[in-house]
Amino acid sequence: MLIGSKAFNCLWKEWQEEHQPLQVLQLLLAYIEMPEDLSGELKETQDLLSYFDPDLAPHNSFWKDIVRLVDLAFPGDSLSQEGLVERQIHQLRYLISSQQAQYVRRHYKKPGMTDKDALAAYLRWKPFTMFDQGRLHQKIAVRAGEVVYPDGIPSINLKILLYNRIEFILDSQGNFLNEVDAEKVTESGVVNGASFNYGNYKRHWQLDVEPVQPHDPDYRNRMTKGFRSPNKLRKKWGRKAPEQFDKSFYNPKGIYAQSHRSLANDVKRQARAFLAMVYGFKPFHTK
Repeated sequence: MLIGSKAFNCLWKEWQEEHQPLQVLQLLLAYIEMPEDLSGELKETQDLLSYFDPDLAPHNSFWKDIVRLVDLAFPGDSLSQEGLVERQIHQLRYLISSQQAQYVRRHYKKPGMTDKDALAAYLRWKPFTMFDQGRLHQKIAVRAGEVVYPDGIPSINLKILLYNRIEFILDSQGNFLNEVDAEKVTESGVVNGASFNYGNYKRHWQLDVEPVQPHDPDYRNRMTKGFRSPNKLRKKWGRKAPEQFDKSFYNPKGIYAQSHRSLANDVKRQARAFLAMVYGFKPFHTK
């Protein structure tokens, strides 16, 4: 039975009726043979995703069940504590995002289309947002005084949230960025990729942010070494800390800027262009 199929949904309902939330999650992890640590390798990702029904959509209620179960099973900051289940549940976020990206590719990506084109088609008339400008998904490194982009390719990455849980990250070339991906493994995906959100606004830090340090897979820790996101320092504070302002998301002359505009400004322009793709109108531009 594939996860998301009608047959599995009956089993899923039984699990939730007969077991506690943590036990249900453990059964799911065992069902997909979730490893202690994801390797990021293409074949492993494909094998793990083979347990999911190809028609299991990102907007399916199954994902709401996952969110509810994680919330109940891991009160407070318990998901950040040492433990096999805690580590597997954290890394499951990356696998979920890969599955959801693959759904969009399989059902909406036609020949000649990019991942961005397919996502725009999928999101039409769905309640997605881009209020979070994806600052944390714009990591670069500085080595020997030179700016280094993942894969050596400058990119302005766009973050799209659906139901404030489902996360898609797109690079400037229109590719999905995922920590684990079923079609290609890239440094940019591992460094700046998407991850499904378990927490709501109140629990996002406890369920999605704090567990990263203790539970991220070893391959990601290796590949992200030296890469840093821009800070949030605004211009009025930049005069007091010019070295820090050089690393600001809002500095049009800082190391994260790729034009005569700040990275924040460029992200806004990308967001407007994406909205135009979704709804079929011409984007307006600002200087």
